[in-house]
Formats: sequence, C-alpha cells, structure tokens
Amino acid sequence: MQAVLALIGLGITSYLSYEKLSGGEPTCVIGGGCATVQNSPYAELAGIPLSYLGVITYIILVASAIIPAFPGRLIAFIVALCGVAFSLWLLYAEIFLIEAICPWCVASLIVMLASLGIAITRMVKAGDLRNDDAGAAPA
Repeated sequence: MQAVLALIGLGITSYLSYEKLSGGEPTCVIGGGCATVQNSPYAELAGIPLSYLGVITYIILVASAIIPAFPGRLIAFIVALCGVAFSLWLLYAEIFLIEAICPWCVASLIVMLASLGIAITRMVKAGDLRNDDAGAAPA
C-alpha cells in the first residue's frame, strides 16, 4: 500500500512538474487557485520548484517500500513525517499568505498523511517502536 500511495503522489507531483517545465498552468478542477499557488514566491525553495522536490520525495517513498525490513520502514517514516510537516506549512501559506488553494497540493498532503499513517502502522506491526530494554539496569 505504501508503494501505491507513493506512486499516486508521484503522479500528482509529476503533473505539476510537467506544467512548471512546460510553462503551462495546472488545470484546477475545483476552485481556481492552482496557477496562483504555483506562481507564488512560496512555490520554490532555494530556487527549486516544490513540485520537483515532491517528485524526489515520492521516489524515495517508493524506494522505501522496496527496501526490506527496518531500514525501509524507518526511511518511509522519516520522509513521510517531514513531508507532512512541510505540506502543512504549505497549506498554511496557501490559506493565509497566498490566499488561494491548490487542490493538487491538498491532494498531495492527503497522500502524504496516509503515507505517514501506513509508515507508523508498519513500524508498530513490526515491533520497531517496542522498548525491549524497559526496566533493565544501565550497562
């Protein structure tokens, strides 16, 4: 499921990246804030369009679903946690600073939230969050 969500997110960010590269504007089926958000100063980090960073993020999430055992689960958790935190900041910027909402960006946030939920679930089921040394005397 982690890989499926990551591929959905990759599709969203790839579309936004394509529109940025081609000089087009994303189609906004709900509302009309996509172009406003994509053309705002908040749509870049150090001169790099956020959609490109999203592509990289989702590629890492796809890879984490393939990497076996604890390393893959840990990478997914860290990347999804950072992705959710950053996406929430961007949602704040959309609402209060840009005053326009991009449904594609909100969809990516939802995918990232679901990815974080799955990453946490995978870690809990695998026992990664268990403290086996609880109550043990210090060495």
